[in-house]
Amino acid sequence: MSSTKQKLRLAGAFAALAALALAVSCQGFFPPEQLASITIFPATPTVPLGSTLQLSAYGTNEDNSSAGNITSKVLWSSSSGTIGITTGGLLSGNDLGSTATITASYQAVTATASASVCVENGTNFTMTFLPSNNVESDESVTIGVTADVSGISGAQDVTAGVTWSASNTGVTITAGDPAEVDLSGITASGVVTIFGTYTCNGVNTNFQANLTVTFVS
Repeated sequence: MSSTKQKLRLAGAFAALAALALAVSCQGFFPPEQLASITIFPATPTVPLGSTLQLSAYGTNEDNSSAGNITSKVLWSSSSGTIGITTGGLLSGNDLGSTATITASYQAVTATASASVCVENGTNFTMTFLPSNNVESDESVTIGVTADVSGISGAQDVTAGVTWSASNTGVTITAGDPAEVDLSGITASGVVTIFGTYTCNGVNTNFQANLTVTFVS
């Protein structure tokens, strides 16, 4: 009786080993999914000056199936020292107006995104006219705008990111740093209100200042 039991036990053990061997061999026919592409979100990230922004990476396999969120798996890098990125994909902006190429790599697949820095929670937006805010219509006038940022020393020049308009249709403003004001369309002396809008990550900040213009025929 004991001999029969022993034979049954041996047979069971062989069956278990055979099943394990079959499972191992089958796994050889189904290797891990191979990544085909990576998508970085957001595709054109803008990180607030003095703050951070979390990036995410999503993968697609060669069979078009989703590899899901692979943010923690990819190797992150930045082309610029003024826009840093951690191993977990957290961006930091240290210099206003900086740009950088952000790269995410995994399984020999890479993706890139273009990152920049802007002022998201600025205060005290100040518009400055040069040579002054009291000019003649034939003068060359430029505008600069600065803003304060919490935790950042000194007013920051945000002029390049401003969208302009004026209360007088005879005034043309060309964006830039500084912005250039063309007063040649002015036909009478008076006060012209210059409007500015600065946008960062979908948040608009509106401000205005008056420019007194003396018409010169």
